[in-house]
Amino acid sequence: MKKLLLPLMLLATMFACKSPETKTETAANPEDTETGSFVSMDEKSAIFKRVMEAAMKNDTAVYREAFADSLIVLDGFAENVDSLNKLKATPEGINALIKGDSYLHSLYDDIAMTTEKGQIKTFTFTDGRIVSGYWGIWSAKGKFSKKISRVPLHMIGWWKGDKIVQIYRLFDPASLKLEIAASQAK
Repeated sequence: MKKLLLPLMLLATMFACKSPETKTETAANPEDTETGSFVSMDEKSAIFKRVMEAAMKNDTAVYREAFADSLIVLDGFAENVDSLNKLKATPEGINALIKGDSYLHSLYDDIAMTTEKGQIKTFTFTDGRIVSGYWGIWSAKGKFSKKISRVPLHMIGWWKGDKIVQIYRLFDPASLKLEIAASQAK
């Protein structure tokens, strides 16, 4: 009997390993509005990537297609925070974004942003909000300093329908400040 028990236990273990795992799905907390799903090969991610590619070429016409006229621009860098610990919105919205991004081309050559797999995603939250995000590296060669800058850049764009209505950008402006200073010294 002992000789039979061991092979039966081994056989039962083998079947258990081959049978599909079943998990009981637990419902998400309905109060948690920060849950949802994400994709990276959707139309909104493609539009977000197209805006980044246009920025590299200083093609602001694409901005008008993707961004709402009432765009809110939030740049997350030091000293752009108010007394309530909120980012200050850039006055003039889309016009300021276009002007600022175009200004970069007067300071830098070879502006590029990495767009590797996984760096652009679109999130759909359970409460219906849709945002596209980017995590990558912005790089360029200073026209005045001749230095190559490589800056980690994080951007989030909030969608309403087919337009981005708010954009949040987080980066270290140190190399930008140095290039502006170099442009003023010449």
